[in-house]
Amino acid sequence: MGESYRKWKAKYGDQWEDKFRQRYEREMIEKNDTHFYVGTIHQHPHVWIIVGLFYPPRVEQDRQAGLF
Repeated sequence: MGESYRKWKAKYGDQWEDKFRQRYEREMIEKNDTHFYVGTIHQHPHVWIIVGLFYPPRVEQDRQAGLF
């Protein structure tokens, strides 16, 4: 996200926020089912970082269907 900000700020100027929100609010949250892979660093085991993303297309599930 930090690199997206820097890249889009340079490319789009004052319009960077529209592109940023398009990608991270609408595409990553509303359109996709986003999951984060998180982990720690050996020297700082109490600090968690995002090490990867998995974002398949969102699939609406039938709420009436049971687990089986």
